[in-house]
Amino acid sequence: MFKTIALLAKNNKFKIIQMAAISIAEALFGFVPLIVLYFLLCNIIDHTFSADKLIIYTILLVSSALLRGLFSFLNVVVSRKNGTLMVKDLRLRLGEHIRKLSLGFFDSHDVGELSGKVLENVNKMEMILTMMLPEIISTFSLSFLVAIGLFFIEPRMAMSTLITMPIALYIMTWAKKIMNTRGKALYKTSFRLADSLLEFVNGIKYIKSFNNSQKKLNDLISRMDDFRKDSLRTEGTLSPVMVLAGIFIDIGIVSIIMMGSYFLIGGSISTKVFIIFLIISSRFFDNLKALSVNYVKVKYLEIAGKSVQEIFDIKLPVGSIKPKFSNHNIVFKNVTFSYNQKPVLNNIDLTIKENTMTAFVGSSGSGKTTLANLIARFYDPQLGKITICGHDIKSIDPEVVLQQISMVFQKVFLFRDTIYNNIKIGKSDATRQEIEIAAKKANAHDFIMQLPNGYDTMVGENATNLSGGEQQRISIARAILKDAPVVLLDEATASLDPENEIFIQDAISNLLKDKTIIVIAHRLKTIKHADKIVILNHGVVEATGSHSNLLENNVQYKSMWENQESAIGWEFAN
Repeated sequence: MFKTIALLAKNNKFKIIQMAAISIAEALFGFVPLIVLYFLLCNIIDHTFSADKLIIYTILLVSSALLRGLFSFLNVVVSRKNGTLMVKDLRLRLGEHIRKLSLGFFDSHDVGELSGKVLENVNKMEMILTMMLPEIISTFSLSFLVAIGLFFIEPRMAMSTLITMPIALYIMTWAKKIMNTRGKALYKTSFRLADSLLEFVNGIKYIKSFNNSQKKLNDLISRMDDFRKDSLRTEGTLSPVMVLAGIFIDIGIVSIIMMGSYFLIGGSISTKVFIIFLIISSRFFDNLKALSVNYVKVKYLEIAGKSVQEIFDIKLPVGSIKPKFSNHNIVFKNVTFSYNQKPVLNNIDLTIKENTMTAFVGSSGSGKTTLANLIARFYDPQLGKITICGHDIKSIDPEVVLQQISMVFQKVFLFRDTIYNNIKIGKSDATRQEIEIAAKKANAHDFIMQLPNGYDTMVGENATNLSGGEQQRISIARAILKDAPVVLLDEATASLDPENEIFIQDAISNLLKDKTIIVIAHRLKTIKHADKIVILNHGVVEATGSHSNLLENNVQYKSMWENQESAIGWEFAN
């Protein structure tokens, strides 16, 4: 629990102290009625009770009840408020950390697992903070005060309350081990279920198109059944252990009765002490039971905290220098890279000169996209280095690297926000005029103004209210607005109709003025005029040169060109 609280309390220590202080105050005023009960029983048994004492006891009870109610109310309000603010701070820190992680992190985590850690597990941590922590502090404080009171009444009998505690603590440790094992398994099953559910919802169009919905639904039901079984298995294993712990706590009352009876028969304690001790000690054991139940709950919720901490433990890309770039020459020196031990690039030596167009071509899996990802520092090479203006990009602040680069991908992603805000992503402090100028250069302004609310039109889920060409033009407007000196272009017109292709080619020409351009090429006709064409084959640079030079001297490039040219006029046979 303490590690989870430490994770939440970073930058918020005062809030934790405030919550603890209010919980302790609530326990103190909860202890007052027990003190009153002690003296009341003494007066009744000793026949010293009077009307004056009744007035004093009543005032004390009413005052303590009002004050405890006040602090109980403050406990709820403050814990909810502070808990919400601390969880908000955690989410912001977690989001900032994830934002800076390399692309490899996202490749190695399922969407369901990641969303579960970021959303569901943080919510469970909030439960520890806003509900469990105040209750545990208050209950523990009251138990501690009652224990001191019991030692004040009769030290020997107070010692007897501890006889069964070692056994109960051992059982609680056993319960903790069970929860660590079963709880982790339950979380993993939950993540798999969430991932399957997301996959089913996101892929429903394709599932229906192949008339395969029943099979996929059965797979989803199977995941739900796995989660149900794991939940029942966890409860079935843990519940008997918790019942056993409760039994041994209750045995403590038996030991008090036996010990008290022995002392009473021997004449070493009075009947008054024996009766008072039995009545007040019952409160002590009730608190112990409550603490034991909360202990197991917290241990389960702690697993959520550990999974969030695992994300924070992932190291961010190193590099902190923020150089001034006199040029944007990009150089690969003996670069080797693998995905999960699978070689993708092998000993790449390549120079990309400033203000030139360089195109990467090759068959699928040859390493074109990987080269572009390394330039953007989505990944780091295992061997060799990549430099911009002579600086190793590993030594540069990743934020600075990305400031130098604009990217336009073949597959466009738009957020569920206004078109205005989707374009503004390119430059967070852009004015409306700058955004409209960028949209005009991207040939997007005219179709945007025809939408119901213009730039304030909301983009629907998966951008269903925009065509593919319109989405691409908004993406290009982002890149134009950013105005970075290096442009990575994943063939943006590869899947568009001829009409949209004309608009986008014109938009791209506005984007590429006076830039260092790197193109991942699928259609060779779009990079005929590139300054340098790099042919990749199984992660190795096979050849470089201009279009005309490669046509004359490279068999692979000539074959690719001829195949694409011959496919231009293809049609379905009747």
